[in-house]
Amino acid sequence: MRFITGPRQSGKTTLAKLKLKKEGSGELYYLWDLRSVRNRYKDNELFFTADRLSAGDEHPWICFDEIHKMPRWKNILKGIYDTSSERYNFIVTGSAKFDTSRRAGDSLSGRFFTFHLFPLCLEEVAGNGRGFQQAPESAQTFIKLKLESSPIKDEAVSSLLEYSGFPEPFIRQSKRFHAKWSRDYMDTVIKEDIGELTRIIDKENIYDLYRLLPEMTGSPISESSLGSHLEISPPTVKNYLKHLEDFYLSFRIHPYTRNIKRSLLKASKCYLYDWTRVKDEGKRFENFIAVELKTLISFWSDATGDDYYLWYLRDKEKRETDFLITKDDAPWLLAETKHSDSPIEKHHFEIQKILKDIPLVQITRQEGICSLQSKNAYRISASRFLS
Repeated sequence: MRFITGPRQSGKTTLAKLKLKKEGSGELYYLWDLRSVRNRYKDNELFFTADRLSAGDEHPWICFDEIHKMPRWKNILKGIYDTSSERYNFIVTGSAKFDTSRRAGDSLSGRFFTFHLFPLCLEEVAGNGRGFQQAPESAQTFIKLKLESSPIKDEAVSSLLEYSGFPEPFIRQSKRFHAKWSRDYMDTVIKEDIGELTRIIDKENIYDLYRLLPEMTGSPISESSLGSHLEISPPTVKNYLKHLEDFYLSFRIHPYTRNIKRSLLKASKCYLYDWTRVKDEGKRFENFIAVELKTLISFWSDATGDDYYLWYLRDKEKRETDFLITKDDAPWLLAETKHSDSPIEKHHFEIQKILKDIPLVQITRQEGICSLQSKNAYRISASRFLS
């Protein structure tokens, strides 16, 4: 089975339906939010075979959407898959991580691969037709490809920063529509998704926590300070932050500490998938780059099976490098963000040296920047680096 997961309204259902239509299986889409689909399953667990029973069909594609909201959904999928996997291909989509449901059920080990679909990235909206490239052999090769590529038009960057990467507000390009969509989106995810699939009773605290996060973008989070502000315990804050991650409202990156003296040991940084909630331009740009990098390394991990991971570095003197990408636990690429171009600061080179001189790139919002500052250290505009 192919599990497709990611934020609500990022295009998972659209992608699945397009795949089914391409394969001539458009009628085999089942939304488990619908009572009619649930009732059909209760009458016959292989109900979908009645909609495509022709012996001439070779492994038709089926999509089960939002099935993780069903009690014992893992048992349901296991039974269906074990009975009919030799005759059908399955796509399973959902806007929550499939391992978060308290309705645990039986193991699906060895029966699925997981793929992630995040909000639109710059490469997609630019319309260059290339899409994401396969994972390069090395970070040096990756940087070389960026230096040789043509920058994307600045209008695409500006539109993403203003309207987010969620398809509906991005396509509308309307400030009024975006404002209403953004408010309703938060209500929908917290009330319908988190409210239905968790034991959280007081959802108002989740609202309050999520409203605080835009101000803290790019800064280490103190669960004790947040708890004091919200008048709840730090363990409760930790639990709420985990739920915000599980339902793709936010994600955290942790400090990389291996071989880094006087590094920050615990505090994570938090970013939002809807970066337009961040009002400060510099922080919004950093959040935007964080989502772009997470999208890229998730694609590489899903496609290759290699383990790419996103970190940040910060020492006790509060000197920080925004992002570090590791591949199979080894440092791979350092990245710093700047809203306006400026020389790379000294402490980034010190970190680079400790990490065996892996490539260092400073990504700037400013257009027309593409330069080598020193050996293996580059300053590049976002419109080129993300092309």
